[in-house]
Amino acid sequence: MTIPSRRSSAIAIGLVVATLAASAGLANSTSTAQCGLATSSERGMLALEGTIISPVAISGEYRLAIRSSGNGGSSNISQGGYFTANANEATPLGKVLINAGSSYSIDFDVTAGGATIDCDQDIASLR
Repeated sequence: MTIPSRRSSAIAIGLVVATLAASAGLANSTSTAQCGLATSSERGMLALEGTIISPVAISGEYRLAIRSSGNGGSSNISQGGYFTANANEATPLGKVLINAGSSYSIDFDVTAGGATIDCDQDIASLR
């Protein structure tokens, strides 16, 4: 997923929507686990946080890879590891800070119960 820097502000607003969605509709979901990215502003930087929500307790592995570029140069960041998430709770899986004006692309996936979920979407789009 590549998001131009001019959309960063709009995505940050989506964080508020994501918080409301997680506490309202997603908290009582009876569907399978869902995951995505939450964005916010932190100390003048753009914070990108992988998150999973599941109607049942779940454990598995995640992989979060971010490539960013801007006037200050470029970076490649990879995170991953094992996780355990409680039922009906938004659980953060990885977090990075990049320049707020940067363009970036993300690869985020979760493997649990023998299935891999593509989590590249903004968490505000989950229902």
